[in-house]
Amino acid sequence: MIEGSCLCGAVRFRSERMSGIVVCHCSMCRKAAGGATGAFFVALRKEVTWTGEEYLASYKSSPELVRTFCSRCGTAMTGANLVEPDETIILAANALDGGIGARVVAHEHAGSKASWADNDDAPHFDGPYPGWESLRP
Repeated sequence: MIEGSCLCGAVRFRSERMSGIVVCHCSMCRKAAGGATGAFFVALRKEVTWTGEEYLASYKSSPELVRTFCSRCGTAMTGANLVEPDETIILAANALDGGIGARVVAHEHAGSKASWADNDDAPHFDGPYPGWESLRP
């Protein structure tokens, strides 16, 4: 079973199956996900169950597309789905819980990649960044 939830736990989804993950670099997906990319997968709508659906808010990001997020904490819960839904639903991979055996199958809109996201020279830490207190503009 595939499970996901928002940051505050008010909204949860379960799905029987999922596709591979597509990472999107477009500015709309970056802003919706609050990061360098948005990451999404496809499930069959009839196989997805929701808990806390009353906390889902929606935003029409394009004339034919709508995204949903938790109205309490802002976590993106779906990607850009059709306003007139079909049999599939695009769910946000950032909301996945646990060790899901999924893989990234593609990167899209790579030409729109955030210019600041390519700094591979930055150090990596297993815990929090120890320099937060020294950061000043």
